[in-house]
Amino acid sequence: MQTAKPLSPMLGADVTGIDLNELLNDNDNRIEQIKGLVAAHKVLRFRGQQLGPGELVRLAGRFGPIRSLRRANSAGTVHIPEHPQIKVVSNVSRDGTVLGDGGSSENAWHTDGSYLDTPTALTFLYGRKAPTRHPPKTYFMDLQAVYDSLPKVLSDFIAPLKAIHYSESSYATEYAADIQALPEGADRRHIGPKHPLVRRDLATGRLSLFPPRQRGCLIEGLSAQESEKLSNVLWSIIERFDSYWGDSIEPDDLMLFDNRFSLHRREAFDALEERILWHVTTDGERPQ
Repeated sequence: MQTAKPLSPMLGADVTGIDLNELLNDNDNRIEQIKGLVAAHKVLRFRGQQLGPGELVRLAGRFGPIRSLRRANSAGTVHIPEHPQIKVVSNVSRDGTVLGDGGSSENAWHTDGSYLDTPTALTFLYGRKAPTRHPPKTYFMDLQAVYDSLPKVLSDFIAPLKAIHYSESSYATEYAADIQALPEGADRRHIGPKHPLVRRDLATGRLSLFPPRQRGCLIEGLSAQESEKLSNVLWSIIERFDSYWGDSIEPDDLMLFDNRFSLHRREAFDALEERILWHVTTDGERPQ
């Protein structure tokens, strides 16, 4: 029997009593139940799931069109050859060849793909290998709850503002040519999609903070100095927000989370220990 046990008062749930392979059947209406749980809890964990690459891709595809994780500048990214929808997240290398995208250093709070015109909707992280000593925790935070905590004077001030979500690398295909045309060392903060700082959940109408990953981003209508000051204020609020949940992602754990209305970060870990995840995402909509 399928059950969902909350992992914290704010977000996250352990879903048990289900084999995700069963959801690959197009006639299985439990997919709608899972979507409802994602909406309610933001982050779901399914432990002990036995999924091959093909099954993971098919599962993600039941939640929406799969977003390609290929980058305009693909150096350092690795995909499973037969299933290019899966990006390998790993610190592992063999004979000098990197076998995944990522490392062992700390990964700060962020959303995935905000430098795209239509950022990722749902993210699937499937654990394949984890460090045996001190496995790093991945933490999640509810951005709708963060928005609700803002002083009204601040939420009113940022309500009409849009930030340019630039990328430090030429990851976004839409902007790669513009970035590559810049002289070496040139300021690229003006190149990227303009997304509202306050994002609306189109299904519920609930508002959410939607901060750019890059702290030095430009905000329309503000000077560079004013943009940086406001960004620092928002990120200081996020970093002081004490309602979040996290745990290590173990082999055969599947983490499914709503990337639109949450942040996630990962602790650093011993570079001599190997960690491997499979990463799949679904298409999102343009933030409004």
